[in-house]
Amino acid sequence: MLTLEVITMMRQRVDFRRVLSLRQLIFVMLIAMGMMVVGAVRADDAATTAPAAGTDATATQAGPTNLQQSVKDFWFYGKVARYDLANIEGQKILSSGAQPREVLEAFEKMLDSQTTALNRQKDNLDEWMLRWANLDAMKDITAKIQDVLNQGYLTRKSDPDFIKHEIERLSVNQRAYQSAMKNLRQSGELAIPFMLDYLRDPSKAQYQAAIRLGMRDLGKYGLNALVAATYSTDGDVLVAVIDVLGDIGYDSAVPYLARVANDSSLPGGAHDAANKALARLNITAPTSVADSFYSLAEKQYYGSSSIASDTRNPMAFVWYWDSKTGLSKTDVPHTIFNDVMAMRQTEASLKAGASQSNALSLWLTANYKRQISLKEGEKDATRPANYPDANYWGVTAGASYLNDALARALKDRDSGVAMVVIGSLQQIVGQSNMLTGSGNEPLVDAMAFPDRLVRFEAAFALAAALPQKAFTGQERVVPLLGEALSQTGQSSVVVIMPNQEALNALVDGLKTNGIGAVGATTSEAAIDQANNMTSIDAFIISDDMSAAEVDKLFSLGGSNPKLKGAAKIIMVKTEASPYMQRAISDPIMSVTLAKDAAGLKIAIPEAMKRAGTLNLNTDVGTKYALRSGALLEKLAISRGQVLDISAAKVSLLSALNDARPEVVKLAGQTLGLINDKDAQSALLGKASDDKTADDVKISLYGSLATSAKFFGNQLDEPGVKTLSGIVESAQNLDVRSAAAEARGALNLPAEQAKSLVIGQSKN
Repeated sequence: MLTLEVITMMRQRVDFRRVLSLRQLIFVMLIAMGMMVVGAVRADDAATTAPAAGTDATATQAGPTNLQQSVKDFWFYGKVARYDLANIEGQKILSSGAQPREVLEAFEKMLDSQTTALNRQKDNLDEWMLRWANLDAMKDITAKIQDVLNQGYLTRKSDPDFIKHEIERLSVNQRAYQSAMKNLRQSGELAIPFMLDYLRDPSKAQYQAAIRLGMRDLGKYGLNALVAATYSTDGDVLVAVIDVLGDIGYDSAVPYLARVANDSSLPGGAHDAANKALARLNITAPTSVADSFYSLAEKQYYGSSSIASDTRNPMAFVWYWDSKTGLSKTDVPHTIFNDVMAMRQTEASLKAGASQSNALSLWLTANYKRQISLKEGEKDATRPANYPDANYWGVTAGASYLNDALARALKDRDSGVAMVVIGSLQQIVGQSNMLTGSGNEPLVDAMAFPDRLVRFEAAFALAAALPQKAFTGQERVVPLLGEALSQTGQSSVVVIMPNQEALNALVDGLKTNGIGAVGATTSEAAIDQANNMTSIDAFIISDDMSAAEVDKLFSLGGSNPKLKGAAKIIMVKTEASPYMQRAISDPIMSVTLAKDAAGLKIAIPEAMKRAGTLNLNTDVGTKYALRSGALLEKLAISRGQVLDISAAKVSLLSALNDARPEVVKLAGQTLGLINDKDAQSALLGKASDDKTADDVKISLYGSLATSAKFFGNQLDEPGVKTLSGIVESAQNLDVRSAAAEARGALNLPAEQAKSLVIGQSKN
């Protein structure tokens, strides 16, 4: 192929010697020759990537698919933007019956075939697949093919034969080493056991120098397996592992190296190697094995350790060393990897002589978190089938360690862990141990936690202990029980907007959507409204409110234990709002572009989750209401404790109008134990209401009788007449009998007592 300039000159029969110098002539000829070579390359490339001659890309598959040709055709049509044809070829690949690894290798072979003497740069598979995945016309087929390719990568990188082949290629030459390392990095920690097996085998000596270098070049990918290999007692293997850990430079290896350096049962060469490796990690002073393992366990628990699960794999690997078989792994879900490793590291700390309670408390915390992080159907294969649950270990350890675990969960704002730790405390806490622990009073602190369920559980634990001595924060317990009594599972919010008409419309809309809502036009009024509510989940604030008014609301709410955990949702008009930036660093604050109740119904639970508040449903709300009612009754019966049951009076009176009969009965039973005139009047009023079910009436009259027995008659004259009327005329004889019991317990004066007998007389 000649250049256009050369062809033109030839057509014009120009004498090259007159027009061009010798240097120019040589230059033009070289260009022409280059174009001829490029033309040949392009033809070769077209033959490799274009559809086979005579192939009808739109035809349906009539027989076994030629996988290699379909891959070439898919690639060609995708690159030339014939997405309709690329989709057809992609479907042929998927229906070919080929294994994922075969499909992967077909793509790699196709890409390798593109390279020529003049074209060393082949297409990047991942880049093109990502590009097509973002095109509507190809995203579906691309996602399916990418899934097959990922399965192919996974199958190949975990294949022992593949790994061994790549390990042996490390010793061929530098080019083979680089190619093999690329593949071994895909295998990651899965390659380490085979590398160590080669190091332990005298017949593999020719590979061992390159393997040591390869383990170092795996870097972080091999770290998880390498630290487990420090438990080897094979001196040669151990020294090799130690040298690698010192070279790759991750400080997470320090406790493992320190353990080797201090283990007198290991050979001196291992001690020397460990000390040198520690020096390369800038650890020159004597290192406490117990302390260093505890420090690592804390990092591991918070996910900041360089020992991490490889998320390229569907499961995480926990490695163990066996003197006979070498390294072996147990697969666990990625979500619990850090918890399992933190438990192992705290165990190592305790074995090394840790005397502080922190290690045991951290082990308990990690164990709780491990357990609650497992999804339905998942299991932790590192534990035997009959392994006791986390609660068993918590209650066995005792209140002091559980309080420390709770203090950590509160500091971390981890509602899930806090809930289960408090659940264990409730089983063993009492007057003597409810506030024990190395921290300040975590159960008391938990009553101010943002998540209301954590607050409830902490109050339940303290109330059930029936404390006999005053303690800081005791005034929060009974109000929290009252708040729990009122839980229905319905979200409760306060809306703050400057325009009363818009405010009313939004509040009405929220109520229609099943959300308990009240409104206010100022921050002070909003706080008053929230304080009058039995519970508050969120403040919804229009950005039409002035910034000063919003800040005042945040300040007032933040100083109120009941309100400071409520989510703050700012309704913004655009994403340019300054509240967008504030919300990034403040988990209690959320922003939403929602303008109506339907949009807010979605935004409220999302904001609550961001604020660390667990959402309630009807069943959970009822469970808390009943538990609270039972505890309030227990406190009322046990009058010797320091908790003032009267603080729940308003909640108890409101509960008499609850739609759930069980809650009404419990509230009545507690009110019957409170020396209060309003309690007797309320019990009578609800019991005498025609709309009240008969079984509830009977229970409430029984509670009224209890109140009268303890505190005497506190009903006024109209109340006595109402009760007497029920005794005389109620259709249900069981209701009449219960009312009669209540009337008799009032111990009425003779004039009032005889009226009932006289009233029924016919003479």
